[in-house]
Amino acid sequence: MEKPDMVFNGHDGYDAVVVGSGYGGSVAACRLSMAGVKVCLVEKGQKWEAKDFPTNSFNIISALRMESQNLGVSFGPKDALFQVYEQNDSLAAMACGVGGGSLVNAGVMVPTPVRTRRSSKWPKEWETDWDSCEASAATMMTIQSVPLQFPIAKIMKQIDVGEVEHMVQDSIKIGINFDIEDSSSRLPKHQNTDTCIGCGNCLAGCPYNAKNSTDKNYLASAIQACALQLGILEEAD
Repeated sequence: MEKPDMVFNGHDGYDAVVVGSGYGGSVAACRLSMAGVKVCLVEKGQKWEAKDFPTNSFNIISALRMESQNLGVSFGPKDALFQVYEQNDSLAAMACGVGGGSLVNAGVMVPTPVRTRRSSKWPKEWETDWDSCEASAATMMTIQSVPLQFPIAKIMKQIDVGEVEHMVQDSIKIGINFDIEDSSSRLPKHQNTDTCIGCGNCLAGCPYNAKNSTDKNYLASAIQACALQLGILEEAD
């Protein structure tokens, strides 16, 4: 697995530091970079290549890090793809790598439910921003309808119908490239993906480079803007 060089001593320094490269960190880094802000993004995990993702049960277990403060035990490599932490009555599961959680989820995107938009907790001025922000995210993640009937798609359609109002089964769209023909002409220049074959390995990382994880779009855009330095945070034993 490739590790980007760690550089924190740029000639002019940085205007902002972003910790983490998942959906939150990558979007923040991208927006700041596009605005001309010099950003240092710090990520604990490695840069995962498609060929490195686990594709069987043994390799998935080998790519797990578990830490339990309740039991006082921990096992697994510190830079494992899957990280599980237990403390008191809380259990947190996350991904460790450049791209964060986008590496190991199904990439499902659904419109924000109307009842959520109408919540009084949101700032009033946000009411006019929902559609444009969702359209921007959909374009960046290059979401597509699911033409294949593989296990993950079937499960997500059930969730869609049961939990998201005013949605129908065939409305599911995910950030995975299903194009049968070469789609390089319509994809952003920074987005280099192959075609999904329906293997169902989405939740353990795509071994066929078909998933539009944030390292391929938001982070790639930030780097293209020449305003982002990516560093891997090494942990001491």
